Amino acid sequence: MKILLSIILTMILQMPVFALASPVELTVNATTIEAQSSKRYYYNLGSVRVNWSQYADLYLRSTGRNPVQVLGVYISGAAFWAWSQCPNYLLPGQSCLTRVEFRPWHDGYFSGALRFKFPDGNIFVDLYGWGVRY
Repeated sequence: MKILLSIILTMILQMPVFALASPVELTVNATTIEAQSSKRYYYNLGSVRVNWSQYADLYLRSTGRNPVQVLGVYISGAAFWAWSQCPNYLLPGQSCLTRVEFRPWHDGYFSGALRFKFPDGNIFVDLYGWGVRY
C-alpha cells in the first residue's frame, strides 16, 4: 500500500499545473485608435513556479459603429507565448480572445509585451511575471 501511495504521489507531483488568471477585456473603436494613436495596458501574471504555466485571457471588443481592422497580434518576451482568435475585422460589438501564457524556465523577473496592430495605431499590453522555485 505504501508503494502504491508513493507512486501515485510521485505522478501527481510531476504533472504540470495550468492556472488561469481572471479574464481581461480591452475595448476598441476606430475613432479611439485614431485619436490616441496607441494605448498601453499593464498585466502582471504574478509568481509562477519554474517550468509551470500561468494563462491570462485577454478579450478585444469593438465598441464603435464601424468595423475595426486588426492587422495582427504579436507577442514578445522570452517566457511568453500567445494564441489569438482575432479575425481581420472586428464588427461592432464583436469580441475576440487572445490567450497569453507565461512559462518561466528559471527563477527571476520576466517581462514581455502583447501588441494588437491596427491601421492607425496599436494597443500594447506590457506583461510581467516572476519565476519562482519552491
